[in-house]
Amino acid sequence: MKGTASILLFFFTLAKVHGQAHDTMHLYFELDKTQINDRGLQMIDSIVKDNRLLHETRITIMGYADYLGTDGYDKVISESRAKNVEDYLVLSGYNKGDITRCIGKGKINRAATNGKKGFSEDRKVDIIFDARKDTSDDQRFQYDLEKMEVNDALPIKDVDFYKGSLRMTPESIPRLDMLLHFLQKNKTIVFQLEGHVCCLGFNDGRDEPYDEGTLSQKRAQEVADYLIKNGIAKERLKAAIGLGNINPIRDEESGRENEPLSRRVELRIISK
Repeated sequence: MKGTASILLFFFTLAKVHGQAHDTMHLYFELDKTQINDRGLQMIDSIVKDNRLLHETRITIMGYADYLGTDGYDKVISESRAKNVEDYLVLSGYNKGDITRCIGKGKINRAATNGKKGFSEDRKVDIIFDARKDTSDDQRFQYDLEKMEVNDALPIKDVDFYKGSLRMTPESIPRLDMLLHFLQKNKTIVFQLEGHVCCLGFNDGRDEPYDEGTLSQKRAQEVADYLIKNGIAKERLKAAIGLGNINPIRDEESGRENEPLSRRVELRIISK
C-alpha cells in the first residue's frame, strides 16, 4: 500500500474551470494518518523550488477520506489533513491570504466498496492552483539563476553588445539589474564572468580595432564594472575573462552561428 502511495504522490492533473486553467497536485496519506509523510513533503518542496506553485497565486486545499470510519470521523480527519498541508505551505513562505479555501470534504462515497483496508486513492489532499502560464523571459532567467550549482555557466540573456563594440544595447540594463539583485541576495556566491564574441575580422560598429580575445574580455569586464559599481564586492569576482569566438552559439537547424546570441557574457559559479 505504501508503494502505491509513493507512486501516486507524483500524480498531477490539469483542468479548466470557467476558462482558467488549473493544476491539481494529489497528496496521499496513510491509513488513519493526518501528517504529511516524507514523500509528500518532498513533493511540495519540489513544486515550490521549481516555481510550479508560484507565489501570489490562488490556492485551494481540499482534504478527503476513504469509506472507512463514520461520517463524523472522516470529516475531522479530512479537515486535519487539509490544515496540515496549509500550515506547511505557509511555513514554506506562502501568504495565508493566497489560500482561498482550505476544507475537509469527508469521505468519498463509492459504490460496492468493502474491506478493512479501505481505498488508498481516496485518502488524499488536493492542492488546486492556477496553472502557470508560459514563463516570461524574466521568470525563466530568475529560475535558471536560482538552480545554478558550482561550475555551472549561464548566458546572461539579453545582455547584448553592438557588433564589434563594448557598448551594451539598452535592453541589457534590466537584465543586469536582475543579476545584481540575485548576487545581492546570495551574498556568499563567488563568480566568474566569461566574455564571448561572434565572429572574426572587422565589423561595422567596431569602436576600436580590438582583437577577438581582447574584445570578449573587455565585454566581461564591462559587466563586472557595472556590478561592482552597484555594490557587489570585488572579492566575489574571481575573474573577468575573454574566450574570443571559440564557443559560438549555433543555429541547430542551419548549422550557422547565431551572431546576436554569440555576443554574450556568461556567469559561472565558482563557489556558493
